[in-house]
Amino acid sequence: MADSQSACPVLMNTQAGAIHEFSGPEQLQRMAGEAGFELDIRQTHSVEEMQEQLRQLVQEGAPRVAVAGGDGTVEIAVQIVAHTNTALGILSQGTFNNFASALRLPHNLPAALGVLHTGRICAVDLGCVNGRYFTESAGIGLFADGLSLYGEGTNKNFLRGLYTLARLALAFRPCEAEIVVDGEPHQARVTLCEVTNTYRIAQAVPIAPEADVDDGYLDVVLLQDIERHELLEYLKALRAQMHLGLPKVKVLRARREVRIATHRRRRNVHADDTVVGVTPVQITVEAGALKVLVPDKP
Repeated sequence: MADSQSACPVLMNTQAGAIHEFSGPEQLQRMAGEAGFELDIRQTHSVEEMQEQLRQLVQEGAPRVAVAGGDGTVEIAVQIVAHTNTALGILSQGTFNNFASALRLPHNLPAALGVLHTGRICAVDLGCVNGRYFTESAGIGLFADGLSLYGEGTNKNFLRGLYTLARLALAFRPCEAEIVVDGEPHQARVTLCEVTNTYRIAQAVPIAPEADVDDGYLDVVLLQDIERHELLEYLKALRAQMHLGLPKVKVLRARREVRIATHRRRRNVHADDTVVGVTPVQITVEAGALKVLVPDKP
C-alpha cells in the first residue's frame, strides 16, 4: 500500500483533452477531503514546467507523485519517473487513456483519487526506442507514416485520423523488412509493425489483446503484405479485435529486444504519438521499469 501519511503531489496538465470536466484544483481538493486525505495540487501550464517540477520531486526522493491528464501527459512523466524509486499515480483526464486502461485504473475521478491514497505500488514494463520510453507502442508502417505526414496528436483526433488513413490508403505500399526478435530473424513484407506494451494504442485500437504491462514482454504485431483492396477489411477487423485470426496477421513476443531494418529505403519510426527517427532501429524491453499506483487488491 502507498504511503498515505503525506499529501501526494498532483501535477495538473491544464491542456489535457478532458481536464475541463471538473472545475479545477478546488474540486479535486474537496473530493480528497471528503475521502479523508489531502493533496498537494500543482497546476502546470507547459511541458517544461511539468518536467521541471517532476525532476525536482524525484531528486527530493518523493515516494509518489501523480499527474492529471491524458496519455501525452503520462508519457511526459514516464520519461522522468522511470527507473527511480518514485511511484507514479495517474488521474485519467485525456481522450483515450490507453495506459491507464491497461493498468485497470478507474476513470471515475473520486475512485481514481482513492487509488492515490490507498493504492498499492506495482512495477510495470515500458519499451524504449532511441532513448525514449514508450507506454503503448513503437513501430513502423501506417501509423508511423500517418504521424509523420500530419503531425503529433493525429491519433487523438477522429476526423483527422480518418483523413490520414484515406490519404495513406491511396499511397501506401508494404515494405520489405527484417524484424529480429530476441536474436531470431523474420523476413516479411509489412504494412504495419507495432511493438506493443499495452493492448490498446492510438484511438483505443485493441491491436494486441494478449499484451500485459507487467509480464516482462512486448508483443510484436505484424500486418503482412496487405493489398490496397484488403486494407479496409483488415483495419475494420483490427478495430473490432477480430484480426488475430486473419491470414496476414502475425504476433511475436520479445523479452529482450526487437530490431527492425527495412530494405531499399528507410521508414519512419514512432514511439506512442511521436515520430522518433527512421529505420534501422532497436527497441528494448524495459521490464519493471516504472513504479505505478494501482487499485489495492480486495
